[in-house]
Amino acid sequence: MAERAIRLWLWSSVFWLILGPILGVIQSLQFLIPGSLDAYLVALELPYSQMRIIHTNVLIFGWLGMSFVAAILYILPRLAGAPLHRPDLAWWAGWLWNAAWVAAVILIWAGIPGHWLVSVQAAEVGEAPLLTDILVVISLLTVAYCVHTTILNRQTRRLYVSVWYLLGGLYTTAATYLVGNFLVLAFSGPGYQVIEAWWLHNAVGMIITPLGLGIAYYVIPLASQQPLYSHRLSIVGFWTLMAFYPGTGLHHFLQMPVPAWITEFAVISSVLLGIPVLAVIVNFLATPRGNWNRIVASYPLRFATLGTIFYLATCIQGPFQSTHAVNWYIHFTEWVQAHAHLALAGAFTCYGMAGIFWIFPRVTGRQLYSRGWAAVTFWSMAIFFPIFYIGFTWSGVATSASVNLLGNTLYETLNVTWIPRASRTIMGAAVLFGFLAFAWLLLASLWRGRPFEEGMNEVPEMGTEPLAAAEGGATA
Repeated sequence: MAERAIRLWLWSSVFWLILGPILGVIQSLQFLIPGSLDAYLVALELPYSQMRIIHTNVLIFGWLGMSFVAAILYILPRLAGAPLHRPDLAWWAGWLWNAAWVAAVILIWAGIPGHWLVSVQAAEVGEAPLLTDILVVISLLTVAYCVHTTILNRQTRRLYVSVWYLLGGLYTTAATYLVGNFLVLAFSGPGYQVIEAWWLHNAVGMIITPLGLGIAYYVIPLASQQPLYSHRLSIVGFWTLMAFYPGTGLHHFLQMPVPAWITEFAVISSVLLGIPVLAVIVNFLATPRGNWNRIVASYPLRFATLGTIFYLATCIQGPFQSTHAVNWYIHFTEWVQAHAHLALAGAFTCYGMAGIFWIFPRVTGRQLYSRGWAAVTFWSMAIFFPIFYIGFTWSGVATSASVNLLGNTLYETLNVTWIPRASRTIMGAAVLFGFLAFAWLLLASLWRGRPFEEGMNEVPEMGTEPLAAAEGGATA
């Protein structure tokens, strides 16, 4: 029954992974060739504004949220040495989560005004109607109950760091979602905007970040067949993340009319995030030391390593752009959206894929049948995604220079952004092709993959040497 629940969350996440980027490519094309798709989008009554809301929400909560929960349901019982508690509830929670976001897509598309339960809300990344929020919270609390009870029933005394990150991440997810989608309704004016800023950034920092890092802490030691470099460093990273990340949100709104100490606190917190980031990067890149040849055979290790590189770039850029000296210059440009894509579509998508590459054979009993299709997905992320990000960032820098330095209007600025926007559209389509290859690889592996046994590589053709230790042992 546990494998059934994991498969539900896993396959659902793949569906959302395809839907979100398709909408993203369409939106990108609208920037490049305005009006090119109007006839079709008008017929569907799907304007850009609604597509953008659906695009961001299904990628964050559909793809990343569901792939991370699939990993949680697989990883935590193994680290606890106990079976998943009430896997039937985890299975029903997966259907409830899907129902929540299907309802969100339909209601956002329908645009029903003025109804407290089914109308689109104002908060960015919190636009889903209150009906969706209620279903999401019920699903979250159900999953948290299942895995928390599993940890209480554990057979091992020591808690490996993935337990800290994944279980802690579930709690911070529930708390953050409640604040950003329910408590915020009690505020208005600047108070509302402060809570909205807190929610907007912590949707990444307190939901996506601890869950993604917890998966990587599990996959990297096992895939590289090496023990974790430093358990102590990992715990330092966890607690400093929890201490410094919650205060960063308002660096998105430094020009807002609020007390200056709040914005200064956000900037300082953003800079202090360098501590947990350094702990994570050192641990992830030092763990495979002496056995980096495993990166050739192990796609989970490849994707986790690539995600770590993207994560490092994200966390260098984040504190830099949060400072007053830089923020005013790039704030209203595509630089900010490029940064968000680097984190969510780059680093944490790689961590999500690393988790699925590791989990899939172990819950289906089938190897991923083709290294060629796995390579298509990997190289689309390793080559095309960075070019996509550079084009996105280039468009933001060009806009900043045109408007802030040369004093041009936004219409005049369009002349200097079409090349980077063309790059963004073409490379975004290439990345989407990589996601389609990923989905095809998983589907085809069900009927074409060879039987999998522990000790084999997740993707065949590179030998079947045994793992260095039993699952969970290499990470303890």
